[in-house]
Amino acid sequence: MKHILPFLVLLTIAFNSNAQLRSLYNQYMLNQAVFNPGYMDISTRYSATLHFRKQWMTVPETPMTFTANGHYHITKNHGVGAIAISDFTAGVNSLEIGALYNYHVWLGEKTALGLGVKVGYQQRSLQTDYIYFSEKEPTLDNRVSRGVNLGVGLSIQSQNFDFGISMPSIFDNALANPSTIYTTTYNHFYSHIGYKIRFNDNIILYPSAMARMVKGSNLNMSFDGHFLFGQLVWVGGGYQSDNSVTGSLGLFLEKGLRIVYTYQTSTFSPHKGLEHTHEITLNFARTIDDLPFAKRKFITRKGGQFRKKQKW
Repeated sequence: MKHILPFLVLLTIAFNSNAQLRSLYNQYMLNQAVFNPGYMDISTRYSATLHFRKQWMTVPETPMTFTANGHYHITKNHGVGAIAISDFTAGVNSLEIGALYNYHVWLGEKTALGLGVKVGYQQRSLQTDYIYFSEKEPTLDNRVSRGVNLGVGLSIQSQNFDFGISMPSIFDNALANPSTIYTTTYNHFYSHIGYKIRFNDNIILYPSAMARMVKGSNLNMSFDGHFLFGQLVWVGGGYQSDNSVTGSLGLFLEKGLRIVYTYQTSTFSPHKGLEHTHEITLNFARTIDDLPFAKRKFITRKGGQFRKKQKW
């Protein structure tokens, strides 16, 4: 029962909002900092991630997204990070470069509430070189909007459980119009939840869910389940509310390197002819414990005695 309550909270948040203009991520459970400034993995000292997504390969000028982000825990409570996102969709180019700060309030020995903020520069441009209008269109005469953007988020993390809600881009959610760059219209809300079910250290199931919402668009939800076998092989899949399905395969290498590929098909969805979406993530992290999904105790020898190793 205690694990059902967080899922009910997620659904309540999701259905009281509306979903989509900004980037989607099938691998959200592995790179939550991209959409939630309040999330920094409490099991890692530092982490760096590169991510690429190409959506709907069968159609030209469909969404293509590159992201790079990383974080470093200065102390147990304070973490800093950086993020860069480049997104292209049908003539609209978006670029974002930002800095992150995260503060952890420890609710217990292994459970923390993360509060985060993102501050950065954002630029969005509309390419209209090959579009002809019989009458003057004022909005398209000013094809570039740029300025400062803010994002906020919170998360709750423990060794097995994670939950978060965020608003990663408070401003500039309208289409390339400088006069509206600092309005808060069409804010995008994200909410995610996940729980690691440990059968043993070699077999771990990680079900997760995510809701993406924005006024004026349909709610988008993802339901996913992945296994980690032998602390090495990541495999699983998911279902999205538009009837698209995904499959993932990855390697979690011993020295902190992760490589994950995800394929998404829209064959069963209403989006006919929009099949084949690909995502690739490359991540390197130095965990506080050697195996972030495993329960281990580490000791060091000092003066002929064994003692527990301090995490911070």
